[in-house]
Amino acid sequence: MNSKLSFRVIFSMLLFAAGPRLAAQPLLLSKSFAQQQSPQSSADARSALSPREKQEEQARIFMAEKRYEDAILAYEELLKSEPKSAIYLNMVGIAYLDLSNFDQARKYFQRSVKADKKYSSAVNNLGMVYYHQKNFRRAIREYEKAVKIEPHQAGTHVNLGFAYYNTNKYELAAAEFGQAIEIDPLVFQRNARVGTMVEDRSVTNHGLFFFTMARIYAQKTDAAHCAEYLKKSFDEGYKDIAKAKTDPAFKTVLNDPDVQAVFVLITPVEQKDAASQPGA
Repeated sequence: MNSKLSFRVIFSMLLFAAGPRLAAQPLLLSKSFAQQQSPQSSADARSALSPREKQEEQARIFMAEKRYEDAILAYEELLKSEPKSAIYLNMVGIAYLDLSNFDQARKYFQRSVKADKKYSSAVNNLGMVYYHQKNFRRAIREYEKAVKIEPHQAGTHVNLGFAYYNTNKYELAAAEFGQAIEIDPLVFQRNARVGTMVEDRSVTNHGLFFFTMARIYAQKTDAAHCAEYLKKSFDEGYKDIAKAKTDPAFKTVLNDPDVQAVFVLITPVEQKDAASQPGA
């Protein structure tokens, strides 16, 4: 498969953060809790909100519904009373980024960073603008800044890793991916689309990328994910996949049944390649 694999994942540990430095936590409600909430109680809760809180809630709804133009207008209205709100500026930037208006997105992310130089989400998102414009070197600079501000944010390490990967700095990319998994073991399995930080995962050499991920998981003795990514690498036709059998990084997972199942697929390909060699 030679077509570019590109999918955008916008995620955050907090639904449209209430503050730039609040600890990021997922907003989860159990089904039983939701069932206990009556329409009247929801109406009462909303009536208790201040006018500004109602505006914020509406802006969040617009973003969740992907009504980005409406979200921009809503946040711009909020900015009239708080023109230096790093959060509001960042959210307008995200809306413009989703509209592929990179110039406006960059402008608002820069304003957000100027309002709060320690707001890592805005710094990361500024890097994302450059990433989408394929200016990977500038993206790397912004991501590195974001990592320094908030080193325990897995998503920023992922973004930095992809920027390194797209500049052929594979070892540095692998190190960032590994760091991200240390922080959040499920970071590559998350597909949530809420929040203040943007993530984009775009690669061209799919086979090599999947092999790199398999190697990272092998080093973490995660055989299941190692086998999953090895299979993806095999499906993409990565020509050096057989190296997994002798690469020391895979030593701890070699005897895992799932990994062995992938090796069963690799063996006929190896034999076919060997038979096609001159003198075979």
